Amino acid sequence: MTVDELSSTSRRLTEELLRAMGFEPKVSVRAEGNRVDVTIEVDRDDDLLNGRQGDTRQALQHLLNRFLNKGDGSRYHLQLEINDHWQHRETELEELARRLADEAAAGQVEVVSDHLNSQERRIVHMTLREDARVKTYSLGSGTVKRVAVAPASFPDRSEDDSAS
Repeated sequence: MTVDELSSTSRRLTEELLRAMGFEPKVSVRAEGNRVDVTIEVDRDDDLLNGRQGDTRQALQHLLNRFLNKGDGSRYHLQLEINDHWQHRETELEELARRLADEAAAGQVEVVSDHLNSQERRIVHMTLREDARVKTYSLGSGTVKRVAVAPASFPDRSEDDSAS
C-alpha cells in the first residue's frame, strides 16, 4: 500500500467505525512509511471513546489495526488519538516514570507503578532507558502489568524480568 493509500484507507476505516458507533468524527491522518497517525476530534462523549484509563481507545486502535491489516499480521501500524487524550496520558506517564526513578535512586529501593497496559508500560520503559541510575522491568502476567523501577545496582529478578 502506498502512503496515500494507507492514509485514505485509515481515514475511511476510522470514519466508518465511529459513524457506526453514532459519532460524527473529524478525522485527520498523517502517514509515513508503514505507520499512520489518526487523530479524531469529537464534540461529545469522548470519554466513551477513550474509556477508563484509555482501554476503549486502545481496543478501537487494535480493531482499526486489524481492519487495516486485514487480519494478517501487523505490516501497518495505526496509532489512534482521540481529543488529545493519549498525548496527555503520555505526558503523565513520562512524569510518573521520572518520579519513580527519582524515588528509586534516592531511596535505593524498588518502586512499582500501578497496573498499566502494554502501550503505557512502553512509555515508562522508554522514558527511563537512558537513565543510568535505574533499570525497569514489568511485573505480573497477562496484558495489564506493573512496572518496577529499581536502582541500577539492584540484582536482576529471575522471574517476570521482561521490559514489555
